[in-house]
Amino acid sequence: MTDNLQEDVALQHFVEQSLDKLDQIENVLIEMEKSSSPSAASVAQVYGILVSLKESASLLELTNISRVADEIGKVLDQIFKNEIELSNDLLNIIIDSFDKLNEIVSNATLSDDIDIRIITLPLEMYSKPVTKTEAREPQKKAETATLAPEPEPVAAPEPEPEVTAAPAEEIKEPELPETEIPQAKPKPGKKLSSAAFRKKYGIKKEIDLASNSNPLGVSKAVSNSIVNMANNCSAFENGSADSLKFGLAKRHDVPEECVLVAGGAVEILDLALRLTAIPGVDHVLSYEYGMPEYSSVAALCGVELLRLPRGRNYSPPLDQLVTTANENTAAVIITNPDEPSGYGLPAEELATMSNLLPKRTLLIVDERSVEFSWPEDDYSMVNFLEKAPNLVILRSFSWSFGLRGVRLGYALMNSERAREFEESRLPTPISPLNIGAGLAALNHNEFYYSTIALIIRGRERVQKGLEELGCTVYPSQSNFIMFSSPIPAKQLCAEMLDHGFKLRKLDDFGLPDMLTVSIGNNSRNRMFLAAMKNIL
Repeated sequence: MTDNLQEDVALQHFVEQSLDKLDQIENVLIEMEKSSSPSAASVAQVYGILVSLKESASLLELTNISRVADEIGKVLDQIFKNEIELSNDLLNIIIDSFDKLNEIVSNATLSDDIDIRIITLPLEMYSKPVTKTEAREPQKKAETATLAPEPEPVAAPEPEPEVTAAPAEEIKEPELPETEIPQAKPKPGKKLSSAAFRKKYGIKKEIDLASNSNPLGVSKAVSNSIVNMANNCSAFENGSADSLKFGLAKRHDVPEECVLVAGGAVEILDLALRLTAIPGVDHVLSYEYGMPEYSSVAALCGVELLRLPRGRNYSPPLDQLVTTANENTAAVIITNPDEPSGYGLPAEELATMSNLLPKRTLLIVDERSVEFSWPEDDYSMVNFLEKAPNLVILRSFSWSFGLRGVRLGYALMNSERAREFEESRLPTPISPLNIGAGLAALNHNEFYYSTIALIIRGRERVQKGLEELGCTVYPSQSNFIMFSSPIPAKQLCAEMLDHGFKLRKLDDFGLPDMLTVSIGNNSRNRMFLAAMKNIL
């Protein structure tokens, strides 16, 4: 038991340190991409941080993480020695390899089950002793090559002085001359055609930055769970829903009786309105430019949804909601962080609001993306659950857990209301496969925390980049950013699509001049900003 605990702590420390190191590498890569001729010192800096990550992985016997780091390191070493040219294609491969390394680190406990040949093969084609001329066409060779069995890991070249597995910030790099690494670049200020841009960045299919999907994809633990359930779907595992409720209660430090699990947060919203609203008499309050499904659910329940005007920066009008609410207000619905603006409301403001509403009025707070708020406790209403008997908190597995394709959500509320809701619906309303996926996601901590760290850091970079390009950016605490650009939204959306990026135009929300961009992984964020710069 003690040994397992020590292993868990060591693994958690490794994941946290590795994410920090990969973030440091990302900052260097951003500067390298901006430069027409990246310096040898920049390459050496990335290499030194990478060696530290590799050695830490080796100490924990995380073979695949160590091997991917080793293959990237061999290519960087040859670039530093001017044995191969840092072409655009090679830089894209290196950047993509670091993104995939991030994904593997987020699945550290299961990393040795991941097939890494898709990452290592292009790198191996570059790291072979070839001439600069031969090095320009490795991608074509990689595409036609048959995947061979994985070779034995090769030790990375040792830098001088020797680097240990200490945190990356403690690594002392030797002073290096500012030697420039040759790299083919367009002339400064020259705009690329959309076709040339896609070719430069290796964009072969549309990149979706409209749907707010998890940039790390789905966790290996969830994939394994779904495959296992599919292979055993003839059996019915009784009690799995109770296991998920127990896990969620433990996660939020609330009684198990306060948790209700369902096939999506909208299902719980529908149940709440059916049980509390009187058709043809009551109404529901929210605000303009909100989630379209709220209106649909209210209509199906026979009540009208009244939307009030928003405040500054599209913030929810809390004061107006309180003054408008009366004895016929069945519920007030708040999305926090807001959709589609990403605006985050402090939980204390919502707690004050809940005390000012009529006693029969539910305060339904949709927290589907609150995990991306920083710090989360400042925005989530979970800590006010005992003090607000009329509070219903909606949560989702879609974004932070990467289960958008699995309909699974849950709610937190007082135990009496949760029991009433449970008794008012059909038995076993959720597929055991969905519950199994939820349990796997809930127990895969490194994937969850890697997602949160990636989104928060990426959000800061994208917001800063858009502001530098002259866009109006609205403050976000979610996994997307709402903005307007110097050119019409329709035109920008079309031109970005030509460049290979799908953005979300907010016509359905009544905001035709606004767009949102999902926060992606590091390379997608960087390419998105490069495309925006090329257009604007």
